[in-house]
Amino acid sequence: SEPFYVAIITPVIHYCMGGLEIDCDSAVLNEKGQAIPGLYAAGEIAGGVHGNNRLGGNSLLDCVVFGRVAAKAACKWMFGNHDEFRSCPIPKELKELTK
Repeated sequence: SEPFYVAIITPVIHYCMGGLEIDCDSAVLNEKGQAIPGLYAAGEIAGGVHGNNRLGGNSLLDCVVFGRVAAKAACKWMFGNHDEFRSCPIPKELKELTK
């Protein structure tokens, strides 16, 4: 009888360590190390987050953290730093309680 294989095991790329250089606001840097206005990166497209090696499981955390940082910075760049803009709007009822 023939051997039965549950899965075929083959080497694959599961995470890329290279990518665009970013600053602490997830803004993409140009060749002079200056932020490119309005261009943000997070996740596997952003390089240099883990250094020379990545600990297992850390790839998801950097996507969440830098995704949020990039989103907040992009919103600030698009809408300005106005008090009425919030990434999570406060419900009107809650605003009444804080007065």
